[in-house]
Amino acid sequence: MTQRSESALSFCAATTIGLAVSTGHPVGLAAAAGMPIVCLLARSRKNAFESTLGYYTAGLWPMIPGLQRYIGSAASPLISFAIWLFAATLLSMPWTVAWTDRPARYVWRVPLAFVVTTIPPLGIIGFISPLTAAGYLFPSTSWAGLAAVVLLPGILLSARGMAPRLRFAVLCLVLTTGGLLAISGREAETIPGWVGVNTHFGDVSQPFHDYAAATFIQQKAAESPARVLIFPEFIVPRWSEATEAFWRRTLDNCRKRGQTLVIGAGLPSNARVKDDHPPYNFAAAIDALQSGDSSLGTVHDSIRSSPEPVENTLLILGAGSGTLYQRVPVPIGMWRPFSNVSVPLRVNDPGVIEIDHQRAAVLICYEEMLTFPVLASMLQHPTAIIGISNSFWFNETTIPAYQAAALRSWARLFRLPLFMAVNS
Repeated sequence: MTQRSESALSFCAATTIGLAVSTGHPVGLAAAAGMPIVCLLARSRKNAFESTLGYYTAGLWPMIPGLQRYIGSAASPLISFAIWLFAATLLSMPWTVAWTDRPARYVWRVPLAFVVTTIPPLGIIGFISPLTAAGYLFPSTSWAGLAAVVLLPGILLSARGMAPRLRFAVLCLVLTTGGLLAISGREAETIPGWVGVNTHFGDVSQPFHDYAAATFIQQKAAESPARVLIFPEFIVPRWSEATEAFWRRTLDNCRKRGQTLVIGAGLPSNARVKDDHPPYNFAAAIDALQSGDSSLGTVHDSIRSSPEPVENTLLILGAGSGTLYQRVPVPIGMWRPFSNVSVPLRVNDPGVIEIDHQRAAVLICYEEMLTFPVLASMLQHPTAIIGISNSFWFNETTIPAYQAAALRSWARLFRLPLFMAVNS
């Protein structure tokens, strides 16, 4: 086979794997483990870059329509296209540098590429990592399964210098071991009394949607026998003293019943802004709604107009208490390093919080697409995983499917019960 044919085959295979990943199907995520092998088999560094770029551009194409809807119609479609291509190019660079014409060096160069694409700064956009395949290929194996996904591509690539029979034996051993583990892997037992609640309120920042969502949560809490109720990201768009007053009766009842509410909410950031706008007043909106005030539209417009940044958090209310902040907010959309209106990046913050005598690893929306927040949380020895998101921005794409499949993979790998709550 000529060098051109091999390069074309490598590119096509990498692009196919990327498209499979983009579907969000577990088989696609499992196939991602083969990406380093397919891309680094190329005959030159240039060909390796082309193949890796093919993987990332194909795997990340749902970002284009998703970003366009998230950014809004006021922004040019070219911005979404530029972000997609920029992210794919950056993620391709470590694998391009890892390429070598000396196969024996892949034993350490491949793991190094995994590290660079996983930890910050590049880990902040570390999408569709092959590491996410670990839970489907090596379930219930914890860090050993993750190490297998990291080390095996380098071992197999190094095996090119071995005798054909030895290469075949290594490949058979890997496939047999992986197949047996995948078949024998079992899901973790759930935690009795814990329930994740999906909702369908769309953009809760729109007029009256926040009131409808708050009413639903309180009614659900009153009716449910569950000990822990988990609600989606940002289902309460802004939690304040006025909001807490509105919730006081419900929270008092939860405490009496021993019930804990786990709610995705927005909290005002400590960041300073130049504009002096009145703060969000949830109570004013409720009073106007209940009184039928004709100026309600004006009231709601005024309280939504504040540019004050709001942080994505998980609130523990009722029988328990606590607050956990999103560690990796959406770059550009929420985290703006050079802007005076930005929420902070909290990569060193804890990702585990105690809920009902369990240690829950919490992944909020954007974090579900990354590897770094998950692994950082696993180092804190959690006993459960909670994933909360607001998918209405991306409902027309496969991004929510990928997020769910990725969470299931991590739960399978570390054999932890998984609880998801999604607002769509």
